[in-house]
Amino acid sequence: MANHNKIIKYTIIGLTFLIISIFYTFLFAPHGSIHLLDSYDLLFHWNRIDSLGNILESPTNFDYWNHVGNFTNMFYPWLTILPGYLIYKLVGTPLLGFLIFLTLITFLTMVSAYYFMNKWAHNTLQSLLFAIIYTLSFFRLASVFYRVGVAEYLSYIFMPMVFYAAAKLLAGEFESWPILALGMSLIILTHPLTAVTVIIIMLPLPILILFNKVSHHWQYWGELLVNGAKAIVLVIITSVGFFLPMIEQKRALQINRPALLDLAQTAQSPYLLFKNSLHTDIRSYSLGIIAIAALILIVLFVWQDKFSYRIVAIEAIIAVILSTKIFPWSSLQNTPLNYLQFPWRFLNIANFFLAIYLSHILVKIVQKFSAIVKLMTLLTVMTACVLQVYMSAQQLFQQTQPLAIITSQNINRQIHEFNQLDYYPQKSLPYSKQIKHHLFLVDGVKTKLNYQTTPDIYQVKYYNKKSATLDLPILFYKGVHATINNVTVPAHSSHRGTVQIQTQSGVNNIEISYQYTILAKVALAISCFSLIGLVLIVSEHKWQLLKKLRKVY
Repeated sequence: MANHNKIIKYTIIGLTFLIISIFYTFLFAPHGSIHLLDSYDLLFHWNRIDSLGNILESPTNFDYWNHVGNFTNMFYPWLTILPGYLIYKLVGTPLLGFLIFLTLITFLTMVSAYYFMNKWAHNTLQSLLFAIIYTLSFFRLASVFYRVGVAEYLSYIFMPMVFYAAAKLLAGEFESWPILALGMSLIILTHPLTAVTVIIIMLPLPILILFNKVSHHWQYWGELLVNGAKAIVLVIITSVGFFLPMIEQKRALQINRPALLDLAQTAQSPYLLFKNSLHTDIRSYSLGIIAIAALILIVLFVWQDKFSYRIVAIEAIIAVILSTKIFPWSSLQNTPLNYLQFPWRFLNIANFFLAIYLSHILVKIVQKFSAIVKLMTLLTVMTACVLQVYMSAQQLFQQTQPLAIITSQNINRQIHEFNQLDYYPQKSLPYSKQIKHHLFLVDGVKTKLNYQTTPDIYQVKYYNKKSATLDLPILFYKGVHATINNVTVPAHSSHRGTVQIQTQSGVNNIEISYQYTILAKVALAISCFSLIGLVLIVSEHKWQLLKKLRKVY
């Protein structure tokens, strides 16, 4: 009977999450078309996802990235977007595939939030409230609807896992270190910048735990250091498949990085952050009125709250401060942290902790009331969150002129013709227009040649009575392989940062391809086996925990 009730309970919860996820996607594309409002980032991510068909054989796909051999998938992790590729191929169209993928991401974000909150708080109502408030948060809405930062909001799935494991580890339950390692690895292998914000926000935790008696003996710190070190080592090993090949390319070539922005300028003004949060314009990248309500509740309740929730409140406030000009971002402008570009990225972490605190306080308020009152609380919060999404989405589409409208008729052309300069060789930037328009250089003279591409190979047929220096409009990276008439020939980087070869007299059947270097292959293998091993460790830990619980009950 108990198992039957559990099945009914989880079926209702799952269906609720699914309905909300479908509605969320419907608001994103109400007419079956997608409006690009802030940038062309979605075309960037579409190319990333759709080009993964040959990712195990080659780091580039010549059918995409405007056929220039861009190495984006070498500089941007791709593991967690693989399900998107599989969905695309199953449904046969990138547009419908993306909408299904977005629905899946939203659904999994809610499931992850519910699951790990329930493991931490052991309260169904609090877990449901947290899952809804976190997933439908104002800042995530901006990431999905306006900026379309696919990798960033995909990484939000793993944030509850990371902070759950961190909380357990700090509470002295040191066997949770594999969950922490797995969660951090998945965030890194999804969106490294989100991983940076998570690491930064975790730095105060060892200091804050000093105020709890659990840490008041040396054995605790010894075990914390040992198990924390295990997690860190495994995260590093699991991530080498991304970092080592990227570093290898950057050591071989000067690569064009994403835009360098002034952190002090892009950080939020505290006044404007608060003011914009009271409205429904997600273009402001603010907290939203529900998160502001959570901040007010922190001020009212935190003084008498449990230690764990005081930590949650402090972390929320730290994240808000880090997103604003209060923090001296100008002093970090010339450090690697300038890759963050926008300090307001910390607002998702702020929303995460504020959602925890708000769900906690709401449960605390209604805990002595009847089940009907608790159900009404859940429905009220759900309605408020859905209304915030609906009103913000309507306002966004009414007030923003789209840069482009993607439909099922034009999507393939939009994807295949998309061109972007991130991760180009630096030498290629002054000649980017030539490369974009596929201009060849024959002994320095511009010319047009017919070419064909497959995912792995760029093919061109060239005839000349004499040998010539041929500069092809293909970006040069380490790992290039060139053949003429099926015979391997040397390939060099031209003054344009493109592939340059010496042709033969007569007919030249030229093929250019890219292969993973030995270092890249080894690093990818290490990451793959480490990740599988980590999943097995976490699974084994889960089964051992279930056995212990069965013995107790």
